[in-house]
Amino acid sequence: MPHKVSFEIRISGYTVAAIEYGDPNGTPMVALHGWLDNAASFDGLAQHLKGIRLIAIDLIGHGRSDHRPEVMPYYIWDNVNDLHAILDALSLNKVGLIGHSMGASIAMLFAGAFPERVDRLMLIEGLAPLFYEEEQLPQLFADAVIKRSKMVSKTLRPYSNYEDAIQARMNGRWPVSREAAEALLERGISKTEKGYIWSNDPKLMMPSLVRFSFSQISSFVKSVRSEAIVIRGSNGAADSIINPWLGDFYHVEVIDMEGGHHLHLEPKPAALLAERINQWA
Repeated sequence: MPHKVSFEIRISGYTVAAIEYGDPNGTPMVALHGWLDNAASFDGLAQHLKGIRLIAIDLIGHGRSDHRPEVMPYYIWDNVNDLHAILDALSLNKVGLIGHSMGASIAMLFAGAFPERVDRLMLIEGLAPLFYEEEQLPQLFADAVIKRSKMVSKTLRPYSNYEDAIQARMNGRWPVSREAAEALLERGISKTEKGYIWSNDPKLMMPSLVRFSFSQISSFVKSVRSEAIVIRGSNGAADSIINPWLGDFYHVEVIDMEGGHHLHLEPKPAALLAERINQWA
């Protein structure tokens, strides 16, 4: 593999783990992974980069990055705040963003809030966060409170061996190949006396008490001013997290590709995506 260096960034009392790929003097791009994944999500894609400096982040609560305090929930807008601090720490005043799934939502929200700091945007199998219908908010809020109270005392069951963890990751809600699972587990699992456990903060599994509304998300998309490329997989999740807001972009190109929700982890789509990213060098 070309240039690949792991490093850490200190922001707001947190240590954020990251990987830098490609040309250290190339066009800077920051990559944001999906929910319960980590920076290794971009390993395959990074192998094909030319003239690009790709910085992939372990979002807080994921991979090798710190977790939030025990009393603090995980809300997607906190990741936008973290990204702002990360770019400042890296002295990146204007940058391209690549996001997958939840990472795509974070990238879009940031680009909408700070359009002057984003010049390119690639959203892979994602675009906007989950939302609550305004008229259903009281009931959905109550449901989330009850679910969180039931989950607070639950602990993760460790896997007795590494192979079981690999199989679990390969056969999750969005299946991935063995090679992809092994790459993700390299940063995403820890060995303890009781067995192997996920490095991700268990609180990430808890439902959000509050989410954006549909119209609030729309206002962020309308504020994006960078060139945006949206990648949809043939077996992905476009209907629910991508399609409703495509018409709100100032400038958007939609590319349909063969593959599922994690298509960027597969060799052929990863190479095709890298080709497109290299055009921004």
